[in-house]
Amino acid sequence: MMVPDRVEIDATGDAVLSADQAASLLGVSLPTFLADLRAGIVYSVVERGEGADAGTLRLTLRRRGTERRLVVEAATGRVIAAE
Repeated sequence: MMVPDRVEIDATGDAVLSADQAASLLGVSLPTFLADLRAGIVYSVVERGEGADAGTLRLTLRRRGTERRLVVEAATGRVIAAE
């Protein structure tokens, strides 16, 4: 698993991973990731921190039995934790 130092923050304030970044986080090849994405077995959720976690985003990726989470600074996209 390769954890990026930073992720893109789009115009709406959501965290955006490239397909390469997502495949690496999930530990699969890019072609496998893309096939699974097309098949609908890759899911992602972005949650905005509240209270003590304000200013952060938690990005969760799921593929089959694998789940990875990144916590990033909402303003910069800097990854501050990975699970």
